[in-house]
Amino acid sequence: MIKQRLKKSVLLVLTTIFLIGLISFSSGAQTTNSALPGNAITIRSGTSDWIEDFFQTEIVNIGLGRLGYKTAPLVAVAYPALYTAIANGDLDIAPVFGDPGHNEFYKNAGGEKKLEKLGLLFPIIQGYQIDKKTADKYGITNLQQFQDPKIAQLFDSDGDGKADLVGCDPGWSCELEMKHHLDAYKLRDTVEINQGNYTALLADALTRYKQGKPFFSYAHSPFWLGQVLKVGQDVIWLEVPFTASNIENLTAKDTSVNGKNLGMVQGKYRVIANKEFLAKNPSVKHFLELVEIPYEDMIQESYRIKNGENKPQDIRRHAEEWVKQNQDVFDGWLAQINQSSNNLVENSSNIGNNTNSKNPQGLNILLNPFQLYTIPLDKWITGGINFLVDNFRPFFQTIRIPISWVLTQIRGLLLAIPPLISLLLISLMTWKIAGQSIGIYSLLALTLIGFLGLWEAAMVTLALVVTAVIFCIIVGIPLGVACARSDRFEQAFRPLLDAMQTLPTFVYLVPVVMLFGIGEVPGVIATIIYALPPLIRFTNLGIRQVSADVVEAAYAFGSTPGQILWEVQIPLAIPTILAGVNQTVLFALGMSVIASMIAVPGLGLTVLQGMGRLDVGMAAVGGLGIVLLAILLDRITQAMGKSNNS
Repeated sequence: MIKQRLKKSVLLVLTTIFLIGLISFSSGAQTTNSALPGNAITIRSGTSDWIEDFFQTEIVNIGLGRLGYKTAPLVAVAYPALYTAIANGDLDIAPVFGDPGHNEFYKNAGGEKKLEKLGLLFPIIQGYQIDKKTADKYGITNLQQFQDPKIAQLFDSDGDGKADLVGCDPGWSCELEMKHHLDAYKLRDTVEINQGNYTALLADALTRYKQGKPFFSYAHSPFWLGQVLKVGQDVIWLEVPFTASNIENLTAKDTSVNGKNLGMVQGKYRVIANKEFLAKNPSVKHFLELVEIPYEDMIQESYRIKNGENKPQDIRRHAEEWVKQNQDVFDGWLAQINQSSNNLVENSSNIGNNTNSKNPQGLNILLNPFQLYTIPLDKWITGGINFLVDNFRPFFQTIRIPISWVLTQIRGLLLAIPPLISLLLISLMTWKIAGQSIGIYSLLALTLIGFLGLWEAAMVTLALVVTAVIFCIIVGIPLGVACARSDRFEQAFRPLLDAMQTLPTFVYLVPVVMLFGIGEVPGVIATIIYALPPLIRFTNLGIRQVSADVVEAAYAFGSTPGQILWEVQIPLAIPTILAGVNQTVLFALGMSVIASMIAVPGLGLTVLQGMGRLDVGMAAVGGLGIVLLAILLDRITQAMGKSNNS
């Protein structure tokens, strides 16, 4: 027995050693040329969560690799966090600095004491665009013409009489510029900015444009939008009457392109780096000062990413292809840094590694067969969503109507009542439902929210949560009852509930935007999807937990199945159902920050703006408002369940 175990152990060890040897042999040993300036020093490169920024970062990493540096796995985070990480020495470089638009991030992260901006990767053009068809029909060429309510109403997508302008991500410099322009050009009464995730908002605007509706958006380039809507053919740039900016000392020259004043600073993309790191690695600094990528190449890359080649390995391959296509220029940069350019050029002709090769050979196929074929599930899903948008979007738009009506009534009521009266009414109601201590907490919490300047945002968030919970109850309780009364239905429905609870909320935000649009109502719909499963599960559980003896007794007294459901099972299951309502309320409130990415106002937008600007105070204040509101709603719904149970 012992000998058999020993043989198995030896066999296992030998097999493990053999597999490790295969992996080592297939990957090949990496050698470093000590004559190169990098001398195997590891560089930690960062990039933003804006997928297009991966491209220039990979090009820079390829060059650093040819100089003998080792590059750590790429780290992608939001701009404010990225600059902070570089300033603190957690990362070394990031070729993503928008100058001067990112100067606020730069200052907040430590400024020139910790960071250095260098090089010129490519120029940036930004401003306002409208569709050429509407521009030609009504003679629109200047943003100031939107002072005219008749012009503004042409671009009204939500029926409030104001033009809906697609804005950029909260916290970005363009957001601050657009708000400044509303005042400078006297557009507050006729134009409103839809705030949220720029790509998601743009998806809705493009969907409406394809249906023949006007297009009005902030635009920047290089970006794939320039390939989808071509300037002069599909859209035009709007001029502004004069330069007005919250950036100091800007002139018309700084905001003009080809003689047109577009109103926003025409900047450039540069590299941001840790100052101490550059001082220790002058070759890196020299290389970063030389790298420059043609503007047209950046637009083309953005378009390739938009069309599905958006995985990290795809973008790495694009970078390698770009280097090969621009080999002479690339080698010229390297030759200026390393005097032994002959050796360097020879090394640089073999760009990157071959792990992404389309023709893997030998042991690579055996050890990684998944590189032979990738199931194009993403393209299938995209095609399905596009089919629904093209053929059934009007149907999905009708679903908005009842939700919009309920939301409008609740929000109007909460905002119409003066804050002091509303505060007292909510506190008294809470006292009645949840007791004295929670009533006092309600009074103090709402008072603090008011003095933090968050009253209106809190009431908007409360209206969104209440609306979402109402529709969750309307849909969720009947579905929970159906699950409880039919095992087959529950088994068939359970995978959908699992998907709704585990699917990252960002995943279904884009389909929601494409089918329902942007704003509060799509935000409520996304919240319903996220918050519905707990109520269905708790309703199912509550009814199933009703004692079989009680049900049999009801049958014995001649009750019908309907009477048993309404007069026996549901009343006994109400405490459990209310526990589900409690979870649904908290889920709905937790969704408020995510929903703000598709132009949903409220406390979530305050948090998102604070995160975008690296304004810890603003983000903390918005978060505190959500916490205070969450505790209040949690205690109220818990008290309702306890009182019913007793």
